[in-house]
Amino acid sequence: MPVAVLSSPLMGEEDLEDDDFGLAASEEPDPLDADNFNSVEYINRQFPNEASLGGLDDFVEKLKARQKHNDEDIRLAIRRQAASGRRARADLDEAKSAVRELFERIKAIKAKAEQSEELVSDVCRDIKSLDIAKRNLTLTVTALKRLVMLVTALEQLRTLGSCRKYEEASRLIHAVDELAGHFRELSHVNRVADLLEKKSAILDDLKQQLMDDYVSVLGGPVRHELPEDWGTSAAFCVDALGPAMRREVVTQFCLRILEDYKDIFQPPKEASGLETAERRFSWLDRMLHKYEEKYASVFPELWRVPCSLCEHFCHVTRQHLVEILSTSHHTVDPELMVRVLRKSIDYENKLARKYPVDDLPATRDVQPDAVDYTTGAVGFGLKYPDVLGKPAKSQKQSAADAAADDAQFAPRFRGIISECFDAYLSSWVQHEERQLLEVLAATGSSTDKITTQYDESHEDEDEGGSGCLYASAPSLFAAMKMSMNKCSGFSTHNTLFDVFKVFQKVMAQYVDKLSKRLPDSITAPLDASTVKAVCCVIGTAEYCDETMPVFAEQLLRVISSDFEDRVTFSQEQELLGNLMHRANQVLVQSVNCSLDESFMKMNRTNWEKFAQEVGDHSAYVGEISEQLSKHFAPVAASLSKIHYRFFCDKFVQTFVKRYIEEIYKCKKISEQGAQQLLLDTTLIKTTLLETPVVAGNGGKMQTAYSNYVLREMGRAETMLKVLSSPDVVDASSVIAMLGDDRPAAEISRLLALRATADGEHNMFAGNEDDRYGSSNMTAIGSTMKNFGDSLNQTGLKASEDLKKNFMDMKKNVHKLGFGGVNLPSFGGRKAGSSSGGPQ
Repeated sequence: MPVAVLSSPLMGEEDLEDDDFGLAASEEPDPLDADNFNSVEYINRQFPNEASLGGLDDFVEKLKARQKHNDEDIRLAIRRQAASGRRARADLDEAKSAVRELFERIKAIKAKAEQSEELVSDVCRDIKSLDIAKRNLTLTVTALKRLVMLVTALEQLRTLGSCRKYEEASRLIHAVDELAGHFRELSHVNRVADLLEKKSAILDDLKQQLMDDYVSVLGGPVRHELPEDWGTSAAFCVDALGPAMRREVVTQFCLRILEDYKDIFQPPKEASGLETAERRFSWLDRMLHKYEEKYASVFPELWRVPCSLCEHFCHVTRQHLVEILSTSHHTVDPELMVRVLRKSIDYENKLARKYPVDDLPATRDVQPDAVDYTTGAVGFGLKYPDVLGKPAKSQKQSAADAAADDAQFAPRFRGIISECFDAYLSSWVQHEERQLLEVLAATGSSTDKITTQYDESHEDEDEGGSGCLYASAPSLFAAMKMSMNKCSGFSTHNTLFDVFKVFQKVMAQYVDKLSKRLPDSITAPLDASTVKAVCCVIGTAEYCDETMPVFAEQLLRVISSDFEDRVTFSQEQELLGNLMHRANQVLVQSVNCSLDESFMKMNRTNWEKFAQEVGDHSAYVGEISEQLSKHFAPVAASLSKIHYRFFCDKFVQTFVKRYIEEIYKCKKISEQGAQQLLLDTTLIKTTLLETPVVAGNGGKMQTAYSNYVLREMGRAETMLKVLSSPDVVDASSVIAMLGDDRPAAEISRLLALRATADGEHNMFAGNEDDRYGSSNMTAIGSTMKNFGDSLNQTGLKASEDLKKNFMDMKKNVHKLGFGGVNLPSFGGRKAGSSSGGPQ
């Protein structure tokens, strides 16, 4: 245990504060001070065995000494705490006293600050009043000085103006404007208002005097002799008076020069007509040359007097032309009017190039010397030049204002004369329409030459070829292109669109004229010349149909974008497509009429009692072959390949349909007669396949055509095989051979053709169960059904071939524009079913 150092009971408060209770610091922590002290463990640690109990008394003494030391420490701490409380109260009282004293001092300072603020406010108020008084006095003195200077300057300006000292006057004008600007807000004062009116009157007199002087330059009355350098000094004065004065001087000068022009060309003078329009431009050229020789030294180059003269000339000329056209545009020669218009456009472009608007800012880069008001005021004897100060506008600002003024009144030469013709160009459009119609009327059916043109628009040789067309078509398009080029030279807006509408009208009439060259009705085959004429109609329509889109593109390149959506020949192309379709039908009907006699021979044959041996074709078959070869040749020679193929497609559709109808017209057909017809049909099929190739000089036909002939004539052969069967054939066998889509009426009509030996002609006269359930017909029905399946397979193969070439033919058909052509269907059809024809 550490030895306690006891303090005396008589120790003071300061001793208590400094005393550390006399405790020696222990290097090791006392186990008794541990937080988890356990008395039992501590005692067991001190006395682990019985032998250690011998030191028990000493241990107890140490504990008592420790207890006494702790009691002393507690007593000293209590005394120290009591002493600290008394001292804290004393310090608090002392602090309160200091705070009270501080508040008193602050209150005194605040009172003094308020007194100082009142004093400063009074001083500032007095200073402000003095400052306002000084400023008002200064402004008043300055205003009086400026008023004196303005009065003096006005008198000086009047004197200088009357003496024609324009250069000095120009300096005073700037000073007067500057001084007057300071009094505009005081215009309600009578004296100031009178002074401003006096200033306006002096300037007006000066302006009028300048105008009179410039008039005298052109030979007017001379009131005073002008000095040699008058022009330069007067220009300074005019510029000082502002851009409006300069424009007025230039305008009056130009109008006086144009008086002679009006005396010569003013309507209704002899030289005012359109035929003398070129003399107007020649007059202006001479006048510009005269100006350069005589008047160029009078006017500064920056004034651009020649440009203004040209502009006024154009305006006067426009007025003259409007007056002439408004009274005589119905009787004037349209070609003369267009010629004058083109000459006006050329001259406008010439003036626009000679006096470009872009040069206006460049002319403002060179400015006259800036006016020094103070120096000028001293030079003119004006008092108080210091009150003038700087100009209201800087030199750069004045130049910018002048440039903006010039830009506002910049001349516009393009269209200034030519635009007046727009309202009267309808007569020229009518003139062009009459000329095109005359070209159209000159090409009659007897005078219109036939020419051959090779179509190079197709890369494939089988798609192109040469074809006949009328020479009037290229001539008509050449005339239309000439009108378009002529009009685009002077108008690309309403007039050109009106010309386009004339083109539409002319093309519609041309289509109608071509349509009248086709025969109205076909009752007999056409001769070779008529066939060639019809082929020329097709070729001409094709030429026009291909040329019009190209012509429209050329027109779109020159016409205004406002009309792009309305420039189209779609209606005219539709008329041409209908015309080609109708002409092709005429050729088909012509060839079809040539077969009337052959089919009449076929119908006059008694097929019911036909008993000849089948070995050679009938006589009508040879005639059909001969007629087809005879009429196909001129068509192939006059049509392009694509139109020739289309003709063949349309003809074979018509022929197959008619041939089947002719078979039904035979009424009754015996077994041997059916065999003969079957042989004839095979030969006719071969003729249909070979004749277009031979007539076309060996040109191949498309696979679609061959497939169609094989398929459709194969159906006719199937019908005849039904009729040539040696045994009775029931309806179910016929359905299996012809296809399920055939109606019962057609099957009944086919079986009605059959002629039997016992005189029974109607296969549907008995019971339906007998027709479909007779055992003696089972073998025959099965055999014919197998034969029909074979034909169906052949038809499927032909359909696949036709589908393979469908896309090519579809492209050609749409190119021709035939709306009545039905393309074959390739989906959902069974072999042996009817189809529309090759395309």
